[in-house]
Amino acid sequence: MINPTMPTMPVKADNPMLYCIGQDANQLVHIKQILSEQYDVHDFSCVDDAQSALAQKQPNLILCHLSCLNSEDQSLFSHSDASAERVRVLILGPKLSVLEQISILKQGARGYFQEELLDDKLLIAIELIQRGEVWVERHVIAGLIDELNHAPTLSSEQQQKLDSLSRKELEVAELVSHGATNKMIARTMNITERTVKAHLTAIFQKMNIPDRLSLAIFFRDLR
Repeated sequence: MINPTMPTMPVKADNPMLYCIGQDANQLVHIKQILSEQYDVHDFSCVDDAQSALAQKQPNLILCHLSCLNSEDQSLFSHSDASAERVRVLILGPKLSVLEQISILKQGARGYFQEELLDDKLLIAIELIQRGEVWVERHVIAGLIDELNHAPTLSSEQQQKLDSLSRKELEVAELVSHGATNKMIARTMNITERTVKAHLTAIFQKMNIPDRLSLAIFFRDLR
C-alpha cells in the first residue's frame, strides 16, 4: 500500500485522466510524481480494480505494467474496444524481445514502454499516444511490418474503402508506408504540414484505421 503520508500533488480540474495499473507501490508513486502536473492519475494494483473504475468513468489513457497482465489475458483491451470511445493502453515493463513486443501490440496495446526510461521518456510517450501515434522502438515497427507483410487478398469492403481515397490521400498513405514523417511528406508534396494532417485524418476515417502504424502496414502489404 502506498504511504498515506506521502504529500499529494495538486491536480488541475481540466487535466486528462490516466489510470495506472501496477503492483510495485514505489514505482506507482514515482510515476505519479512524473505525471501529476499534467495528468489526473488514478492508480490500481490490478486490472480487475481498474475495470470496475472504467464502468464509472473512462480515462484518456491506461498505463498498465506487464506484470499485471496474464500472457493471454486480453480483457483490458477488449473492455476498451467495447467502450463508446476506445481507451488507449500503454504497457510498461522490462526490456523485451522484438517478438514479445509485437505480441503485445497485436493484443491491442498502443505501445510498449521500457520502465528504465520512465524519467526521460514517459511524458513524451503518453503525449504521442494521446495524439493517435504508437510508442515502440523502430526495429519493432520493422519487425511487425515484416511479419504482416504477406497479408491476404483485400476483401471487397477493404477495396471499397481504398477506392474512396483521393489521389492526394493515396500519395500521403504511400509515403507514410515508406516511413516518411509529416514534415517529409509536406516537403515532397509541396503542401503544408497542416494539410498533411488533414489528409491523414480523412484517411483514418475513410479506411477505419486507428493509427499511423496500421496505415503503414496496410499500404506496405499492397506493394
